[in-house]
Amino acid sequence: MELKVNRAALTAAGASEQLMQEQSVELDYVLPDYYPDVCKLVKCIITPAITAESIHGDRISYELRADVRILYCSEESHILQCVTQTLQFSRSMELGMSGEGVTAELCPVTEHVVCRAVSRRRLEVHGTVNVRIRTQARQMQEVITGISGKNIQLRRIPVQYPAKSIHRTCTVFLSEELELGTAKPPVLHIVRCDAQPVEQSHKIVSGKLLAQGELDIHLLYACQEEGDARLEPMAFRIPYSQLIEMEELEEDDICHVRTTTAVCEIKPVTDANGDVRVLRCEAELRLACHAVRMSSESLVCDAFSTEHPSRCTTASLVLGNVPVPFSELHVSTVKLPCTDGAPDCVYDAWCEVKNLTAQTDAQEVQLTGMLCCFALIRQPDGMPRLLEREEPFEHRFAVPELSAQDSVQAYACVHSCAYTLSGQEELTIKAEIRLEGEVCRSRSVTVLTELDVDETTVHPRDYALKLYFGRSGEAVWDIARRCHTSEAAIMEENELTEDVLTESGMLLIPIVHSSPQSH
Repeated sequence: MELKVNRAALTAAGASEQLMQEQSVELDYVLPDYYPDVCKLVKCIITPAITAESIHGDRISYELRADVRILYCSEESHILQCVTQTLQFSRSMELGMSGEGVTAELCPVTEHVVCRAVSRRRLEVHGTVNVRIRTQARQMQEVITGISGKNIQLRRIPVQYPAKSIHRTCTVFLSEELELGTAKPPVLHIVRCDAQPVEQSHKIVSGKLLAQGELDIHLLYACQEEGDARLEPMAFRIPYSQLIEMEELEEDDICHVRTTTAVCEIKPVTDANGDVRVLRCEAELRLACHAVRMSSESLVCDAFSTEHPSRCTTASLVLGNVPVPFSELHVSTVKLPCTDGAPDCVYDAWCEVKNLTAQTDAQEVQLTGMLCCFALIRQPDGMPRLLEREEPFEHRFAVPELSAQDSVQAYACVHSCAYTLSGQEELTIKAEIRLEGEVCRSRSVTVLTELDVDETTVHPRDYALKLYFGRSGEAVWDIARRCHTSEAAIMEENELTEDVLTESGMLLIPIVHSSPQSH
């Protein structure tokens, strides 16, 4: 009977790479006439965001937005002034890999920023934003799923693998008017704005992906009431819902959506009296959607002929599995010393997470990062001042059956931030950090890729039964290969129920003359 080999192409996990591209942020800004002179710089903040990206061949192109916010005080007033400027950058980079299965995840991080007043009307900003690019390639691997003829014996292994991976990134535009209410003083200008997606969920509806959630907005604005200059915090939530077209999406597909804020602008709206009691919020959310369709297959991992000598060629195949999502809450407490004396009041406090890294250790995932804490206070002389401090944090959690080939994708956001005056000259900040992501399971299997049979040579057949002394722990398959017979024949002849010997002893080895057996 002619040798017939059945083959199939499977999606295997390819190479992954961590890249980084640096972007300098330079700003030379002359204050408009309606801004007061600079007396004291308080803080300069650069908030970066990716607004678009695309992969063409082995290059990735993306759009980087950098919002520059400069806080300062003037001599004439204790009102905290805020200068805002938005810079746009178009960048591209070689990935070192190409193909339809290449995906990339971009994360911009502000590395440093320096601001100085060249004069009372001119400000210079020098900063650096590092864009971290995590690439992942998928490749097709041809494997053997079956062989018939020449009394071929097959050993199979069942596997699950991602048969299809669908990626889609879309933008959700939000526009809402936020009313202050009569209890709040009118807005002079916005000092700080932070917007984070929360309460996110998704489901498949009629072949489309429905993503829902809320945009949590915290802002701080300058105001003046009865001659007293101060800062007022506010919080709003704006719901969003988006139906996303994803090609060939099915009900059983496993989906993951990561939502980030690309743009959030708060624009004051002046009423007929010249007061600002309404704020118009315009935001852009980036939804990175990933759907995985799992399939199963029985692959040949070993084979031999009972008639002729044969030689196997194998390959190591790394297969992805169903991603395991996680959501952890980590609480950190940081003390901020007030070196110039006890504050008159605390306007606001907030935290940010930088340099989050993930590592696997034994059966644990270890997440480490830097928590940057800020508190805007008013000094006894009425001048605003920013307290800041960075503290490292570490969070561990157990993951059963974690292997060295598994990888972790983790994201962090500050879920809540509270402060207390723990002493006359110390402020304590308690931050709840939400750590979310996925453990990306991988499994390495050895599969058969080629089988060469030497049909010019035949195994000698000078016996009907053969005695063999098997040792405990020996695989029946290895005995069958050594004796040119089938695993099933040995197990049937010796009434074995396990394919590994549980005790040492003599075995009867029969000759196989007919059709092949497989396991």
